[in-house]
Amino acid sequence: MKKSFNTNPVRRLLIPTDFSENSLQSVKYGVQFGSVLKSRITLFHTTHVPVFSSPEVAMAGSLVDSKMESMVLLETLKKTMVEEFQYQNIEIMVSTGFAVDEIIALSQKESMDMIIMGTKGAGGLSKILLGSNTADVIEKCSCPVLAVPSEASFKRPTKIVFATNYADNDFQTLYLLAEMFKPFNPEIIVLHVELNGDRKTENRMLEWFKGQVLTNIPYDNFSFKLTQGSDVEQTVNKFIVENDVDLLSVSNRKRNFFDKLTSRSLTKKLAYHIDMPLLAFHAHSVSSTPIF
Repeated sequence: MKKSFNTNPVRRLLIPTDFSENSLQSVKYGVQFGSVLKSRITLFHTTHVPVFSSPEVAMAGSLVDSKMESMVLLETLKKTMVEEFQYQNIEIMVSTGFAVDEIIALSQKESMDMIIMGTKGAGGLSKILLGSNTADVIEKCSCPVLAVPSEASFKRPTKIVFATNYADNDFQTLYLLAEMFKPFNPEIIVLHVELNGDRKTENRMLEWFKGQVLTNIPYDNFSFKLTQGSDVEQTVNKFIVENDVDLLSVSNRKRNFFDKLTSRSLTKKLAYHIDMPLLAFHAHSVSSTPIF
């Protein structure tokens, strides 16, 4: 018997912002996304700790002024979002410290279900993410992170690709992915790239994985694709471009697909879809036995 989904898979949605034009785009995207899921949205800004040679009282005064200014800016941003998208369930928070540390700490303290962050620059998703706060949060945070390029405008996703190597963690990730996006009812394309040329074995593995997913995940819009290529990232990229995919989802593991995906060598390959968001899940360690 299939498990049932929660009524609200993204109850808490965290959207950090530095008030730049780029982060404004991710805020707009996040508010529209959260409004569909009826999430409680937190707009969050971190003020940097200044370095002073003067007395500590000067530092304290500067921090107070900085936090007050940030609160005013957040209030203005919240008002703009409420008026533009007619969604009221938005709160604001400010902290002082290093952005990545503060984002991760808040996500853990407040049990955030997802973080939506902007990316900036040009030349491909890999270049945008590499070395940025977004990449650091993806690497260190336990909850899913949706990276939204500055070129991306919100639209209801109709096709999502989930790249899999049949790891046990991928079952949990697919379950959560389907749970989160069920209100949009997109086609979730489970994609595996065949590298070893053993088509018979690869087909058998895909059919087993397909059976586990369809039997245990209460979602009716899955499809499963096996494609051949000598390079995983290049093959996935080609599939995305040819099939008008709206969002790419991966499980973030050390030295895995995501690490390769965000390498500088893939800048040109990924430049064709820099306006496509990327949803990264943190792959938690599990036993060798699948959850199903």
